[in-house]
Amino acid sequence: MKLIAKDCSPLNPQPTAAEADWLRRVAASISTGDFVVPISGDRDDDEPIVYCSWDGTWWAGRYVGSLSSEGHCLTIEPRFGLAALRSWLSEAASVVLIESPGHLRQDESFIVQLLAAVWAHGFVEAARHGLPALRRDVASKGPTIRGRLDVTASIRLIASKSREVVSIRSERSLDHAASNAIIAAYCVLRRWLGVPDDQWMPTRAKELIPHLMAVTGPRPRVPTKAELDHIRYTPITVRFAPIAELSRQIANRRGLAADVDASGETKGVLLDVAELWEMYVLSLLRKAATPLNVKHGTRERNASKKLLCSDVDGQGLGTLIPDAVLCRDNDVLAVADAKYKRLHKSRLAPNGPQREDLYQMAAYLARYTPTVGNAAWGLLAYPVDPSQPEVAPAELFSPWSLDQGKKVVFTSLPHDAELATQKLRSLIALMTSERSILGHRS
Repeated sequence: MKLIAKDCSPLNPQPTAAEADWLRRVAASISTGDFVVPISGDRDDDEPIVYCSWDGTWWAGRYVGSLSSEGHCLTIEPRFGLAALRSWLSEAASVVLIESPGHLRQDESFIVQLLAAVWAHGFVEAARHGLPALRRDVASKGPTIRGRLDVTASIRLIASKSREVVSIRSERSLDHAASNAIIAAYCVLRRWLGVPDDQWMPTRAKELIPHLMAVTGPRPRVPTKAELDHIRYTPITVRFAPIAELSRQIANRRGLAADVDASGETKGVLLDVAELWEMYVLSLLRKAATPLNVKHGTRERNASKKLLCSDVDGQGLGTLIPDAVLCRDNDVLAVADAKYKRLHKSRLAPNGPQREDLYQMAAYLARYTPTVGNAAWGLLAYPVDPSQPEVAPAELFSPWSLDQGKKVVFTSLPHDAELATQKLRSLIALMTSERSILGHRS
């Protein structure tokens, strides 16, 4: 049994009774996070890979990739096509994806390319200040002390009539679990892609990999998660922690994604498209909002706030983490959220935007108030749907007003980064000009 679906879309055709039973077992028995390879390192709570809606329709979630279990396979392809994902990743991570290798199956190629691009970008970013040379204790035996004396071991030597002592010194080394994970992932990706390194690896990565491989060898053992967690990184090498974990996940895939077999073991590789869309929108905002400051709510603590504050002890309740906060100095101008959802009306969402997203934005605007001037604006950014050429009503009639001067704008952004940046720049100009006009009137 092999099912093919599009992300965030109903399965077409809908599964048979036997297929639906298998999907229920998959949805109930697996943890999504065990199969999702993180792109940025910062992910929201996991959502179901597949689910059955209230009307009995089966939908695929926000992930793309392949998953196999009990001898059956589910492949989820990007609903906007690989070209859109190429554009988003190129904008968000400044990488270029290669063309699909000819020997890979069609349902696997987009996962290979995305994984390779994400891995290569993460490795280069982590190695900005060099390779992860970590300190470790090295014992040496001789007539002189080098470092600190190992008293216990030295007493044993002296008792055996030896004229030597054991000393321990600290030295920097690339021989550790993180290096093994990185080289193991490199070897797997290289085999999957089947093309020369020049076609998928940045120049910096090609320069550094041989130095690591000289220490680890061409086929290092893949470390366990516990081994990686026990590494003591320095402030300079701490950037290697997420790329080492990503490398471990990649290296542990025996096949590309879902080798179908009759065993009960579940295998697969999934990528969170919603996470990629958020990265894309954030990158666009930083270019379009210049000279405003764009804070990433997930990564910057001072961009996150609490919805409620206790009158008794002042502690907060209900963390608010918007995707982006646009500021001029310390003055909040707008709160933006990237929504990898449909903006047009549908049977399941008759108003277009989902109710929980409206409530979420209302909560953001209630808490993120400017220090001067008027109320902040809210911006909800959705991907353009080529199958819906008309403008969605929620976008057509934007902006929408809340109380106390707060406004919300809905926008659908093109998959072309340049066009999307121009559209956002116009919207931000509208927001700032409206605030200036209202400020003069008040």
